[in-house]
Amino acid sequence: MASVRFIEVGLFPVDVISRDSAIEMSFKPRPAYIARCKELGLPVPKKFYDPKIRSIHPWLARRSRSAARALNLASLLSAALSTDEFLKMLGFSKEKLMELVSKGYPPLISYTMPDSAIVEFTKDKVVLDPMAGGGSIPLEAAILGAKAIACEYNPVAYLILKATIEYPAKYGLQLYRKVRDEVKKLIDYIQTALEDFYDKDAEGYIVLRRVLINNRVVALAPFIPLSRKEAIVIKGDTITITKGVERKSLDTNRGLLPQWMKQHVAVMEEKPDVETLTTLHTIAAVQTEKGYRLASERDARLLLKAYEKYWQLRSEGMVLPSVPLPPDNEVFRGILPLKRYSNLFNPRQALALEMLMRYVKNRIRELVEREGEFGIAVGLYLALGLDRVVDFNSILTTWNYEQESIRDATGSYYKFREFRLEGVYAEAIVPFKTLEWIFEPDAGEETAGGICPILKELCEKLDGKGDKIEVYLADALELSSHVNIKVDVVNVDPPYYDQHIYSDFSEFFWPFLKSALSDVLDKLFKNNLLSSWTPASWRVPKEHEVISRKSGNSSFKEKFKQALIEMSKILKDEGLLILWFSHKSLDAWKAVIDSLQSAGFSITNIIPLVSEHPTRSVTRGGVTGLSHVLILVARKSNTLLHHIDKDELRRRVLEWAKKAKLFPAYEIKSEDLKVLDQAVELALKIVA
Repeated sequence: MASVRFIEVGLFPVDVISRDSAIEMSFKPRPAYIARCKELGLPVPKKFYDPKIRSIHPWLARRSRSAARALNLASLLSAALSTDEFLKMLGFSKEKLMELVSKGYPPLISYTMPDSAIVEFTKDKVVLDPMAGGGSIPLEAAILGAKAIACEYNPVAYLILKATIEYPAKYGLQLYRKVRDEVKKLIDYIQTALEDFYDKDAEGYIVLRRVLINNRVVALAPFIPLSRKEAIVIKGDTITITKGVERKSLDTNRGLLPQWMKQHVAVMEEKPDVETLTTLHTIAAVQTEKGYRLASERDARLLLKAYEKYWQLRSEGMVLPSVPLPPDNEVFRGILPLKRYSNLFNPRQALALEMLMRYVKNRIRELVEREGEFGIAVGLYLALGLDRVVDFNSILTTWNYEQESIRDATGSYYKFREFRLEGVYAEAIVPFKTLEWIFEPDAGEETAGGICPILKELCEKLDGKGDKIEVYLADALELSSHVNIKVDVVNVDPPYYDQHIYSDFSEFFWPFLKSALSDVLDKLFKNNLLSSWTPASWRVPKEHEVISRKSGNSSFKEKFKQALIEMSKILKDEGLLILWFSHKSLDAWKAVIDSLQSAGFSITNIIPLVSEHPTRSVTRGGVTGLSHVLILVARKSNTLLHHIDKDELRRRVLEWAKKAKLFPAYEIKSEDLKVLDQAVELALKIVA
């Protein structure tokens, strides 16, 4: 018998979930963890052990696990609960948080386990996320004990879902132990294979781009900040490190970039040219444990030695993909003169990646011969780790002088919504630094974002839930033909109109995954339900991607409406649709509300939450984003249970928005509150 759910009434703990979510999604969060411990009256651990699912692989718009769990649970429970009872069932209690911090974990809901009675209650419930992305929603549904079905149209996200929820649930801790052992073998191999091409004392190389014009060498940047107080100054052929400088940003001569790219392609493809190489890729400084030093002749010789090895391997045929950069991909538009994926690297970066990919490809073949699908699962984590090498060790990186570290290639996408070059880039020390950081096979009390720590966490949380999780590569516009059961909840965080072009972004990674995993793609994609795409393609599917490539594009509305109609078909009559959405444009909100109405849904509640910290570059694209997401709770219009007081709902949403705080003293910006109020006004048109 249908009943009003907890998520449909005014008892949802917006303040607790928003605060928890903002802390969970922030980078460099230790000060926030300390503050939260003090707020809750908890002791502060000396160190925080904080593995995050985002460490598995880069992906856009990852959502808070705490918010995902709370929304899943609130959608399944009856409204006949108090807020305190709900929080306790969720896992937010003084006792559980005290247990967490005693083990060194942050005091976050995502690290607790829900009340055991909840797991028993939800065992026959089904939660579907038809646009599952990074996996927070299905992961937390499975942890609650429900059956979780995750569908995704993008093949990169599909592989992330398998690594985040399917394989940890299926194989448990034996998977973590095997991946950790294989990672150690990989690191040992690559240290031996590449030790002759790097300075072991180096922490990173800062590389200056210079170009040859009319027999004259010209630097693309005359000034390179190394830290808040040190910088490289270039005057003619003279490079010096100056201390005590005032903060000054990098200034790139962008007009010279096309010429630089043309000459770089020639060096990488046409014939070995040592002199031009050292001009184009001038190692200006080396970061060490003791600080920065100017590059030496030895540093240049090591790069040239790697160049010779690169050409030797190139003549043998390479695993590193050399397919053309996609000319119609909007985020690649500024780097198309580089022509091929293999040219996104300097010779040493390409050499390191080629040797890694050869090893992983061969090792996967051996693992599969001995251990079947389990070997495929192990190999997937190795391949995902290589993608993180690609992200942090290409000519698309930059140097972050404020943190004195490499800023990944995708950082330029987050800031500018395209991949782009600057006058300087950073090169990682792959065998001695990068792989250890990416995988962290021996992490104990701390983690800096390695794959092994989060894999262990996931295996522990999901162990024994293999029958609770299904992952599909599927089209949300054809959902009812893919899912043959009725579900209790559709919880979906769809693309936010025009904020991200997921397909274009993912094409930075897909060719590398495809190359490394080529021998097992058919098995990895056995749950491919798409009729118009196969993993044999070097491109990702785009035709039915539910986004707006241009503001005002009616295709978003049409596709979103169709997706919602499909969701309605597989949703039980008494089931709930939970829809996350955030945007500053009222056109985007109108498209969403109109689509809901056309698909036959009526809204029964609206919940504002802080979904992630707005200072993160992924939320901004160079412009400050909306700090809140609205959760639209809806039922099929012909199955409504009660009448909603629209005036009361509007008042409650605006009061909730003021309680949804990033930190205790935070006050929502008036312009954000205005956007939320206008969005709520639109949504009220289809309130029950």
